[in-house]
Amino acid sequence: MEYLAYREVMAKREAVQAAFEHLMATRTVVGRPGARQWRFFRACAERLFGIEGEHVREFAAISRTTAAQYKFEVERKLRLFYQGPGQRHDHVFVLVHGSQLRWLGLSATGYPCCAGYALLVREMADNGLRLAIGRELVEYLERVVAEGMAAELQAYFALPEIRLDGLARWFVPEGPAMLRIADVVQAVARRGWSLQSPMNPSTCQLLSVNVKEVRGNDAEVVTREYWYLRWWDRRKKKYVYVYQETNRQRYILKKIDSDWRIFQNIRPQPRTSQPRRWKRM
Repeated sequence: MEYLAYREVMAKREAVQAAFEHLMATRTVVGRPGARQWRFFRACAERLFGIEGEHVREFAAISRTTAAQYKFEVERKLRLFYQGPGQRHDHVFVLVHGSQLRWLGLSATGYPCCAGYALLVREMADNGLRLAIGRELVEYLERVVAEGMAAELQAYFALPEIRLDGLARWFVPEGPAMLRIADVVQAVARRGWSLQSPMNPSTCQLLSVNVKEVRGNDAEVVTREYWYLRWWDRRKKKYVYVYQETNRQRYILKKIDSDWRIFQNIRPQPRTSQPRRWKRM
């Protein structure tokens, strides 16, 4: 799931703006265009397209609570619309808070916002792969990667117990990705580290996912992910290492029988400082 950068939106402004107006004219979504949440939605679009219109002036100074409420109301309607069966959309629109832009690979300073929110655009018209192999398969492969991430995080949360059974549904047994996670879990267990300290904030987020290629029984999926693992030493009773990374990762999936599973996960070396013993894991 990749969003257009601001310069790409402006380069394709005519098509994107036409898609936005078509959405606003769709009564099954925007039942009352004059309702405040949809006027706020339009204000965000005006900021995106560089239009200093009446809607921008109306909503520029509203409270954070009010803006969040409008965003929630718009998001709920758009989600139902975009997830509806039999629908094809050349452009998909979503509102996000400006603080999330950098996690999505977008400029946090160069992307226009209204009352703290930015209107993002995902272009679907040129996604030949989705059309060639079917939306269902693309969404299934995206789900395998997302579930694999969740299973990996749960394996870390299970420590000090070593529980890898949750990985079997999403990873190729004895594949490089599965073995890497098993090595990390076993090495951390030997050190007495865990994520089970009180109020531990460790988490991971899938920021974007894009199926790049499907060829026979192999597929390639590229993601942008955020991982935050705050490791607690149970013997020393203190935090000893924080892994915090936002990066792009590449997954190689293989079809085994009728199921797709993660075979390999290629990720860059961490940019954060790491002890030598961690590097040997």
